[in-house]
Amino acid sequence: MNAQRTARHTLALVAALFSALLSLPAAAQISEEQARQVISLLEDSHWVAEGPEEPERVAYTFTDMECPYCARQWQAMRPFINDADNVTQVRHVIVGILKPQSHAKGAAVLAADDPLAALEKAQRDFDSGGLAPLQDIPEDISRALGENRRLMQQLGIRGTPATIFTDTQGQLQFAPGLMGESLLATYLFQMDED
Repeated sequence: MNAQRTARHTLALVAALFSALLSLPAAAQISEEQARQVISLLEDSHWVAEGPEEPERVAYTFTDMECPYCARQWQAMRPFINDADNVTQVRHVIVGILKPQSHAKGAAVLAADDPLAALEKAQRDFDSGGLAPLQDIPEDISRALGENRRLMQQLGIRGTPATIFTDTQGQLQFAPGLMGESLLATYLFQMDED
């Protein structure tokens, strides 16, 4: 019981601190310990990774399979993800919140034999329906989607895509909504645009 209380207290503290980060000017910072707590929560979430297997940097983006902005951001990331010099891994924290089919399509990604291939199909083919929704959702997959949704809510994130990453100064940053190519290049992938 003490461990549960401590975990809830830690999560409440991290959520409050992260919410403070979202409401302050860009120069505002959270402590290294607070950033580690947020990253730990994200690491323990249910995600699909793309990019290098042993990255120098990791970014997390909350992604809904029914989100047109998520699909556009995924498309905008292609040149950077596929760049031979890319050292950033993007971990898509799959949620199902926007539309009735969101949960079942998110489940289709997480339950797939190859979740990355399923994510790619869902995003690449978004305009033509994307990925077919999973009809019989296993309990563990439904639970994983619920945990991701709760994490999103606890961090004060209200929409998708929502991206969390470390900037060039080593500070944890949050980018709500669609990031354009220039922002992706400069901040997320930290590469020069060609």
